[in-house]
Amino acid sequence: MSPAAPSRSPARSGTPTRAAADPVLRVLPLGSGLVLIGLGLALGLVGLRLRRG
Repeated sequence: MSPAAPSRSPARSGTPTRAAADPVLRVLPLGSGLVLIGLGLALGLVGLRLRRG
């Protein structure tokens, strides 16, 4: 009976890790969007400096 108990606990601990991985996948598009906005602002500022200089 003792070998059966440890085999059940990883199965139970594996389910919350799968559930915890789902919000990470939802956050990634938000982070990539922020990166793209930052790159757009940086390119705009570089363009203004080149235009002035």
